[in-house]
Amino acid sequence: MEKDFHYFLTYAMAKMTECPQPEVIAYACQFVDDNNEGQFFVDGEKIFFPEKLKTADRYYYYPVMTQSLSPKSLDPYVQKYVYLPFHFLPGDNNVTIKGSPNPLNTTPNSGNAKKLLSASLESDNPYLIGIALHTFADTWSHQNFTGMQEEWNAVYPWYNGFKSIVPNIGHAEAGHSPDVISEPWIDYRIGKTVIDNKERAFAATRAIYENLQKKTRKGTPWNDVKGKFQQIIDADDYDERIAKISALMDGSIPGYSRDAWIGEAIDKDAGEVSMKPGYTDTDWYRFHQAAKIQLSKVAELTKEI
Repeated sequence: MEKDFHYFLTYAMAKMTECPQPEVIAYACQFVDDNNEGQFFVDGEKIFFPEKLKTADRYYYYPVMTQSLSPKSLDPYVQKYVYLPFHFLPGDNNVTIKGSPNPLNTTPNSGNAKKLLSASLESDNPYLIGIALHTFADTWSHQNFTGMQEEWNAVYPWYNGFKSIVPNIGHAEAGHSPDVISEPWIDYRIGKTVIDNKERAFAATRAIYENLQKKTRKGTPWNDVKGKFQQIIDADDYDERIAKISALMDGSIPGYSRDAWIGEAIDKDAGEVSMKPGYTDTDWYRFHQAAKIQLSKVAELTKEI
């Protein structure tokens, strides 16, 4: 899924089910993708993802990276502790590809996904809820892939030129196609039937909405809003989806900047990056603490694999 789902649609669902702090839930959900090794702007200066940061008491704080978009993705450590727990959650092991199942395979609405989301909702922690919603939604868009580099993920035959030489990590060979709601594509591992991402996105929307409303017991019932969400999912492109979501929310969706949270928590002075005093009261810190909770929860759920 992309920002139209992880931020805008997630905000709409959290708001319409009357979740506390829907803006935090939506930001955390999208920030899972943006919390990578790319550039951030702190006080107008560029920094890269900080692996450790000095604190006022002369200790270090160690944040958790939740996405990787660089050659670091070739590192099995990144695959195990970034892709698998946040984007390619091992599912129900009920899919056979190339003659065998795979316990690391992602399956939509899997037992592990339900447990992860349920635990986050029970915590009442909006940062943890947002992170879990990202992973939960990705079980639809990333279904039939794993977060590791393995032949299982090879969509194209070896003779298919450039596409087949892409490292078989997640859906790398398929490019962005699985994440784009309005883009049909073919997963040649399972045949030549065109996959309709809109069907997958709508199923994810329904499951998320119903889980949120089950938690809050408030807001508009799913049957009364499913037509509106169907219209959003059926939009022809990203911009049209955003416009439809904005209209649904009467234009009241908060703006999003990937630099907002990190700028509240971090200082850059004389080339050194460190935590600001009072950093434990910032959204950025709370997000990373929640990411550590999810990381440990996924480790528990997958300890037998």
